Amino acid sequence: MRKILRIAAVICVAALAAAALFSCGKHDEEEIKKAAAELIERSYEINEIFFGEGLPRAEEDEYASTFPGYAVPAPSIDPESGDDMTYYMVSPKSGYARIDDIREKTLQVYTEEYATPLFDMAFSGFSVTVGGDDTVRNDAVSYARYMDTAAGYLGVRKLADHEVLPLGRTYDLEHISVVRNRGNEAAVSVKSFVDGKEAEKIEISLKLTKDGWRLDSPTY
Repeated sequence: MRKILRIAAVICVAALAAAALFSCGKHDEEEIKKAAAELIERSYEINEIFFGEGLPRAEEDEYASTFPGYAVPAPSIDPESGDDMTYYMVSPKSGYARIDDIREKTLQVYTEEYATPLFDMAFSGFSVTVGGDDTVRNDAVSYARYMDTAAGYLGVRKLADHEVLPLGRTYDLEHISVVRNRGNEAAVSVKSFVDGKEAEKIEISLKLTKDGWRLDSPTY
């Protein structure tokens, strides 16, 4: 009986410790600022992967050395949109060899709630039908940007110019103000620059997860 009570007490203490992590109290502001600065800096790469030019495509010699017998594929142009539908091999120098690598790196920066729509868009694509009857309809299709190919490499689709977002925003990471700090949520205000020119202050949300602080709003 005493052994059971001791086990129950240990479990209770562990539960209280876990609850304390997500309590209604405040966290050290310097901790939040430090985490925000590190995460914002790392978010630039993630934004580029999903919204910008994307991961770099392999050169011809990288195809030959990594997958002997494979060459750079010829462009496959969609006759309706004019977009290139080919999935080119991502350069091995990028450090990404499969979709799971992108997923893992993203979740080191962003919350799962924020990242899930990015994964759906980048790895699955989407189709939207506009129009409510049989005679008038307009299908908007966005194909997956990345694919684990049958050949064994991570493929990337080259986006058309209209699909690429301008990603010239950076931040003054030396001067960050905490504007919300309660429980497992926080928010910081940071001066931003667009293409090197001073712009508005941006409020960025963070959440405390079991793996530490993560961004919960965009930085681009």
